[in-house]
Amino acid sequence: MKKREIILLFSIFCCLVGLAVFIVNAKREAASVQPNKGQTKVFHLYAADMEQEVSQGTTLYSWGFGLWDPKKNAPASPPSVPGPEIRVKEGDHVKVVFHNQQKEVHTIHFHGVDNSFAGDGTTDISQHPTMKNDSFTYEFDAKKAGTYYYHCHVEPDRHPEMGLYGAFIVEPKQAKYKTDGEFTLLLSERDPLLSLAEGTEAHQYVGTAAEHLHLDGEYDTTERKAKYYTINGKVDPEIPPLHVKEGGTYLIRLINAGSEVHTFHTHGHHFKVVASDGRDISHPMTKDSITIGPGEKYDLLLKADNPGIWPIHCHMGPHATHGMHMMMVYDQYHDKMNHGSMSPVSEVKHHLALLKQYKFEKNYESMKPEIKDIIQGIQGFYSIAASEHFEEWTALDNAAAAVSKELNSPMNPTVMEKAINNLEQNINAMEQILQSGDMS
Repeated sequence: MKKREIILLFSIFCCLVGLAVFIVNAKREAASVQPNKGQTKVFHLYAADMEQEVSQGTTLYSWGFGLWDPKKNAPASPPSVPGPEIRVKEGDHVKVVFHNQQKEVHTIHFHGVDNSFAGDGTTDISQHPTMKNDSFTYEFDAKKAGTYYYHCHVEPDRHPEMGLYGAFIVEPKQAKYKTDGEFTLLLSERDPLLSLAEGTEAHQYVGTAAEHLHLDGEYDTTERKAKYYTINGKVDPEIPPLHVKEGGTYLIRLINAGSEVHTFHTHGHHFKVVASDGRDISHPMTKDSITIGPGEKYDLLLKADNPGIWPIHCHMGPHATHGMHMMMVYDQYHDKMNHGSMSPVSEVKHHLALLKQYKFEKNYESMKPEIKDIIQGIQGFYSIAASEHFEEWTALDNAAAAVSKELNSPMNPTVMEKAINNLEQNINAMEQILQSGDMS
């Protein structure tokens, strides 16, 4: 019996040792695998009023997303249109804390992400909208690599167009394509009457693109008529070109964040459509134009095999004419870029827009450097205009001097208003002279 008991005890001891070794190895294996499961990425976003400069001197009252500093409880970056691009890795756990600093209620919907019901961002269905000075946390796993975007889901006919959208990119654990770079292009539109309506309601400066418009009754989004067609919040010629090198391969992430259908077209090149709405296409199509509806996303692979300076634009004529047009430039063609299409008055108009915004804010000290820049700009094109249009140039120079004089005198808002209006009229008159090309 004793011998049997010893054997039994020894067997139990061996089993326990084996179990312990198994547990230790399992823990080691789990620890080694853990980093591959992804990390927790935390982002803090806020929404606030802003002036969106769609082109130099042309601004619109807008709402933008920016990065928030939770430690300082203050903005970490100014709001922008589009909002900050958010990038994570496939498998990451994502937390986005939204801080609403704007008068309207808002949510965030991560478009194309298979989120939880609680994090979907649909107003009064999955969550109550976030009030001003409140916050809400969205939390989900980035399960699928791909191109997505985020936008406010309150009044989708108003809030996204006012600027509340941005790119959300989930990078694959291992690169799917060998590329020399990538570009993210968000397409959208703006109706300045919407800016006017929202700005008037908020008692905010509505921007140079809307301030002289008038509303007949309430703004109706069914009668919306876009005037500005934007790529990454800008219109031609303010959209930065895509810089490429011969022989390079580039990933273009194309996102339609607007409310209209667009047809993306590349001159001199074809591209492969490799993914749609965050899902790979098993048999990529080769195209030179692709029609993209509201909310759709495409990943395009483009081979830079035809050196030159090539237009990229929406092939719906009015959309390209009113802003949705940009260039792709090869390295060896940078010095051949034509920068002369921009009016020499555009920089002056940019400072005029800032001057008027600061006047609205009653930030008179900030107006002083702007009027100095305007006067310097006017001096800059003296040689272009003054020889044949000396009277017009002199009137413009005097108008700028009058504003400067008012800024350095006891403030009279009525006189200042008249002086700035006179300056703007003279700037517009000079722009027409310079754009006509007729100096006779």
